[in-house]
Amino acid sequence: MVKTIFAITLLGVVAALPLAQASTITTQIIPLPHPPNGSVLHLADNKQLAVSGFSQFERWLSVVNLTDYSSRMLPIPDDAQYFSQAKLAGSSGDTLVFLGLGGVSVLSADGSYAQRIVTSESIYRVLDKNRLREADFVVDLGSGLSDFLIPDFQHTHLYRQQSDGSFVHYPLTVSAQMRSWRNSPDYTPRRHFIADVNNDGRQDLVFVADGKFQLFLQQADGSVNTAPVVADWPVSLSTEQEADQRNDAGRSYNGQNIDTLRDITDIDGDGIVDLVINREQLADALERNNSFRIHFGQMTEQGLNFNAEPETFITTDTSPIDVVIDDFNADGRKDFYIPSTHFGVGTIVRVLLRGSANLDIDFYLLSQDRQYPKKADFRQQATIDVSIGNLRYDMPLFKLADMQGTGHKSLLVGEGSGQLKLYQHEDKRLFSRRAERFKLALPRDASRAKVFDLNGDGKEDLVLPFDSQEAEQYRNQLHLLIMP
Repeated sequence: MVKTIFAITLLGVVAALPLAQASTITTQIIPLPHPPNGSVLHLADNKQLAVSGFSQFERWLSVVNLTDYSSRMLPIPDDAQYFSQAKLAGSSGDTLVFLGLGGVSVLSADGSYAQRIVTSESIYRVLDKNRLREADFVVDLGSGLSDFLIPDFQHTHLYRQQSDGSFVHYPLTVSAQMRSWRNSPDYTPRRHFIADVNNDGRQDLVFVADGKFQLFLQQADGSVNTAPVVADWPVSLSTEQEADQRNDAGRSYNGQNIDTLRDITDIDGDGIVDLVINREQLADALERNNSFRIHFGQMTEQGLNFNAEPETFITTDTSPIDVVIDDFNADGRKDFYIPSTHFGVGTIVRVLLRGSANLDIDFYLLSQDRQYPKKADFRQQATIDVSIGNLRYDMPLFKLADMQGTGHKSLLVGEGSGQLKLYQHEDKRLFSRRAERFKLALPRDASRAKVFDLNGDGKEDLVLPFDSQEAEQYRNQLHLLIMP
């Protein structure tokens, strides 16, 4: 074990004061014995961060204490492939759990050995010795204790935790998704969603397979049906075959639509989940438009249902890099935040000539009458740095954070490697026109930046990982930007 016994506290320096009262950012710098280029997981109950990293020949896991800002290395179970956090019977706070080749395990209190708590086969049969990342295999179905969802080739295994710490196994008939574009097959788990689909007050599991919504219902005793009910919702989804847009399959891209489930979440704040369907409209292999079609949920005597046509939608003429659905202005309704870029011929030429690509960050707010605007309510632009020689692109910093603890989001945008721009929320518009500017170090690639409430004051803070490819004075560090 390695323990870092110091942390450097710096005060963010305000380079410009465009607002009446400028903010102050406190930066905690935590050196690590490895690059933080894997995942960063916030164990809020324990006041810790779990940080993984890897190189070509080794992988690491450290835990950072958010009280004294020290760090120490943790051993990694031999067969571990992914990690997450869970609430286990008899344990206080959050527990680190590992999904490996043989099932789920936890470390002993002193970290000297790994204890298996669930034995299960999975789709992960061969260990990648160079990676350890966070994965979404821990689910909460309403018992107050964590359950585990482990994908296999023919089943998705649900392990429901009991009050005594034991687990009951439910092999759900959900197979992995298989593609054979290359000579070697590619198996991927199917994404799960959680929703009360029959209005009985219990959370159920939802998957999509063969273009159908597969519902696995939770019973009154906590058991879960292992065979699905196929929902008769009149919302069309593309099958795997329809979504297989490959020119070697003899099908033209032109004029094709691909409809996939993006999310099941309560968009309008009425307590009933809604469907977010992503429609890709293809012109050719590069040019495509995306629209996000919202079907608002209705509770009927038969349970959850939807209209065949969306009640509102968002259309972009670019290719989204990410989609964030959240309430940005604390009105109880969820909004869209879509960073995107054009992947056409113009972008390719710009990358070749300048080594960069334009990034548009669009914000769409849901109105009181449950409609999204045709044009974005707010657009922020940034630049992606592209290195063709290194086959690498570096994403700029752009994050939303509730810095005031009111539910209103502020926008954080990086400019180069040494300046952070802060656009505060305003009542008459989403963000202020002028930014507060802070001179501080930013990582080369900010795509791994995270937003957490690190000190439990109700305000969100920023975690910036600096890996081994940064300038020498910043290598293998975490910079924690604590908001005032």
